[in-house]
Amino acid sequence: MARPDRRARMRAILAGERCVLMASVFDPISARFADALGYEAALVGGSVVSFAVLGAPDVIVLTLTELAEQVHRCARVGDVPLLIDGDHGYGNALNVMRTVEELDHAGAAGVMIEDTLLPRPYGKASAELLAFDESVGKIKAAVAARGDSDVLVLGRTGAASITGVDDAIARFRAYEAAGVDGLFIPALRTREELDRIAQATRAPLVVGGAAESLADPAYLASRRVRLWSGGHHSFNVAVQALHDAMKATRDGTLSSRLPGIASKTLMDRATGAAEYDARTREFLGGSHAE
Repeated sequence: MARPDRRARMRAILAGERCVLMASVFDPISARFADALGYEAALVGGSVVSFAVLGAPDVIVLTLTELAEQVHRCARVGDVPLLIDGDHGYGNALNVMRTVEELDHAGAAGVMIEDTLLPRPYGKASAELLAFDESVGKIKAAVAARGDSDVLVLGRTGAASITGVDDAIARFRAYEAAGVDGLFIPALRTREELDRIAQATRAPLVVGGAAESLADPAYLASRRVRLWSGGHHSFNVAVQALHDAMKATRDGTLSSRLPGIASKTLMDRATGAAEYDARTREFLGGSHAE
């Protein structure tokens, strides 16, 4: 389905009254599963893409090109609207513009840009934010970069957990004035923090990685949160399952006797086998090999 439809669906969610849970997507198979399981939107986190593409932690060694390529792979096979974690935009305001352009062309429904100082500078033990004016300049650049595209742009700040809620509110208000489509709040700790931010802002809110005490869709919806993510733990589950299976075979278990093997039906769904089989019959005059 065309990208504009995906973006229209994400815009409709942000304009609505519900709070929609996002899938965690990091590769084409997870994108297909998000579709098959009926998710209305998905979050592509920079951390899990770094895990999947590089086998590296989330320390901003992933490049924009690598992120955009993985987004393209996910968007190619799935119909779920993808909200992409654009991190710091991979540089200054000009780099932010390039980030939005590349992720737009890759098939993103939305792109969020944050104001954390990344990569972490030498000698700094904890996260820091960019100066206020530079942060606003980067968000303005992100909004300008979409041109006549309908890709959504969200402004993100971790100020609530770094410098305080007052700073978060000031930054979010400036991002609203810059023309963002929504505001992304990571790592919320309390309902009081969300209550204050919701009361002081107007744009649709998106929440990610919040404390479990906030994992209440009805409450979140009442505070204008339209999309939320409980984290990327499904990736961790998959890693544990892969590790355990490889260890079991190394210890002598026949791979055909491993517990939890995906059925052929599930593997066919994961790989889009039905579509490829139909193409094979139509264009090659037969069925694909088993």
